[in-house]
Amino acid sequence: MRVLLTTHAVHSHLYNLVPIAWALRTAGHEVCVATHPNFLETAKSTGITTVPVGEELAAPRDLPAAPGAPAGSGTPFGFGYDMAETRPEVLTPAYVRGTLATYTSRMCEYLSNQSMLDDLVEFARAWKPDLVVWDAHHYAGPVLARAVGAAHARILAAPDHWARMHSLLPAPAPGQSAAPGDDPLADYLGGKLAPYGAEFDQEMVVGQATIDPLPSFLRVPLPNGHLPMRHVPFNGPATIPAWLRRKPRRPRVCLTLGMTRRASGVEQRAGNAFPFATVLEQLAGLDVEVVATLSADQVPPGTSIPENVRIFDYLPLNALLPTCAAIVHYGGMGTVGVAAVHGVPQLSIPGNIWGEGVVMRQWAEQGAGLVADADTLVERLGRLIDDPSFAAGAERIQKEMLTAPSPHDLVPALEELTERHRGSRTDAA
Repeated sequence: MRVLLTTHAVHSHLYNLVPIAWALRTAGHEVCVATHPNFLETAKSTGITTVPVGEELAAPRDLPAAPGAPAGSGTPFGFGYDMAETRPEVLTPAYVRGTLATYTSRMCEYLSNQSMLDDLVEFARAWKPDLVVWDAHHYAGPVLARAVGAAHARILAAPDHWARMHSLLPAPAPGQSAAPGDDPLADYLGGKLAPYGAEFDQEMVVGQATIDPLPSFLRVPLPNGHLPMRHVPFNGPATIPAWLRRKPRRPRVCLTLGMTRRASGVEQRAGNAFPFATVLEQLAGLDVEVVATLSADQVPPGTSIPENVRIFDYLPLNALLPTCAAIVHYGGMGTVGVAAVHGVPQLSIPGNIWGEGVVMRQWAEQGAGLVADADTLVERLGRLIDDPSFAAGAERIQKEMLTAPSPHDLVPALEELTERHRGSRTDAA
């Protein structure tokens, strides 16, 4: 069968697709990934056939907040709403609708606008995919699949706040249908589907199946087709330096912000600034070897680099982390996933792009990490390294993740989904 994967120009989201893409390819299926043209060379470097669609994706520094939104201090992108909000007292019907309206009109259109959808449909009508696998933030995917009659499954790259938030919408009264504005996601996707003679349903939100590489304690209950999958780290093309083969003389700590945060520009937003200078100053007082994967523009000018800190523009975390006693990061799911696979205790000074603080608090509840700020970094990193219970907690999560089905194991389920969809279309005809 032919499988089209869709995502946007963000490293962690593309790299999250690579293991399932290669599992499908090695099973004999034809695979192609569609993404923004400014990500063409990055996508090609994964070894997957690539097609550019839409316009170049710019950094999201200038995404506007919704008119009438709550004060946006500390909320992602300055929207005034937070898709990762969990406090019951905040999640009123008005807040839930406002969140979905803001994220669909701004984030969905930013990641996969009409230009991208038009190009996707044009390509798919010529290429004729049997299955579309779409990044769960990339809602052109299910619209494309419905437009060309393909089966479709989404893959999570982070906790499923879209489905969780959508499930909080009040249900229409018995015998009544939702009015315009009651369900902003239905309004948005319904408008995208209408030119293709299709209508919105729940599959447009959660897919016909959901491929889920997250540990069980981060999962959101889903109405259909949940496919747990082992997280398989992919860091892109890389060379492993010789020094990584030598055992460190003192505990090694990785400090990273990940590739996505480096490229996105969202660290400029309120609540997302990482206190580099303070963190490096604090690390200088610890008897550890710090390996920091930071680009030149992530280190503020004039920052003093301590003797026990080595900075590299890039190192593959999949190679570095097996040598580390702990990792310090901002909570991005690509970093969280690779650290979990290698059983490394995690210390986070979380940002707020997609609920990183929520994720890392849940991680701490599992006994596998801690949340800190610049003032508590030294004390909590010391605890993380010295207290064996954190390594044991990280090992428990590691074992759970390694017992999940591999991408290879999921291929038959995706083949079955595609055949079932093909059969339902034949019956309908």
